[in-house]
Amino acid sequence: MRTPPLISVIIPCFNAEKWIAKSINSILEQTYNNFEILVFNDGSQDDSLKIIKTITLKSASIKIINEPCNNGIVYSLNRSIAEAQGKFIARMDADDVAHPQRLERQVKFLSENNVDLCGTWFKEFGQGAPRITRWPTSHQALEASLLFQNTICHPTIMARREVFDDFPYREEFNLAEDYDFFSRAIKKYKFNNIPEPLLNYRRHSSQATQAKKERMELITRQIRVNALQSIGVFPTEQQALVHNTIRAPQSICTLRELELIEEWLTFLLCEKKSSEFNSIVASQWIRACIRAAPLGGEMRKKYFSSHLLTWIKPSSLMNFDVFALSVLKLNYNSEAFKILRRMGLSA
Repeated sequence: MRTPPLISVIIPCFNAEKWIAKSINSILEQTYNNFEILVFNDGSQDDSLKIIKTITLKSASIKIINEPCNNGIVYSLNRSIAEAQGKFIARMDADDVAHPQRLERQVKFLSENNVDLCGTWFKEFGQGAPRITRWPTSHQALEASLLFQNTICHPTIMARREVFDDFPYREEFNLAEDYDFFSRAIKKYKFNNIPEPLLNYRRHSSQATQAKKERMELITRQIRVNALQSIGVFPTEQQALVHNTIRAPQSICTLRELELIEEWLTFLLCEKKSSEFNSIVASQWIRACIRAAPLGGEMRKKYFSSHLLTWIKPSSLMNFDVFALSVLKLNYNSEAFKILRRMGLSA
């Protein structure tokens, strides 16, 4: 009888004929080899299944789960996890490329640091200049940042399988199922991000995060409120609106909105939490002011006079970003601002 693999790598696939071979091969070429790959072909209508079957000739470690009809990402993930044999489960997307040492470094990190789930930093490529995304790394920092946005890159994660068993993905949060999963599971399990890019994350026009932005934002708003409630904060309808404005995908166009955000972030600062937690909460002030760039000098004056900066101690580069955007009065959704973000703007 074959010994079960230590790691199960889950790869959902739907119409990914352009990229699936490179994705699977990046796992087959890992420096760590005690793994299985479960490729879930979710009713692809292109040549994805044919390509996957060809690659299986290279390795007995690949298992195909084939569904003739498309059931969606939540079904794909939960079904794959149910069939996985590994003690650890790693996520991978059909259009991304793993660093050769990704699995080795992650399983070592989980085993040596008493961590239950770890993501990694990642390098974005496609649709503009490549950039490395560096999200918070510690459990406390991630707990705070998840109140505002998802700061764990889903296809980078590896976790002990009991995390997934206790918190299956939920269909009602489809399009942001990963954010919902992380926000719930972090209350029971210890999370970290490894501070090095171990995945190349592909940007392309057919991704759900770009094609279905409005629906995704509605779901994300509810997850943020759920996350607040999980730390004992039960916002009113008006407070929830303010909280969601901080990371909303559009500009802040009135000074009153910015003032309400400052008041709300001050309220969220908690003596019972670590300085790291509070620093992440306060740092949302920078993000809000960046979105308020169209206010020009009003935003600039409000930003530099806020007591929240004492919690953040922003770098001179961050301050320059805010100053420059206030001078340019750039709308958050303008092409010029999108270019600046890809160049590493503190957004």
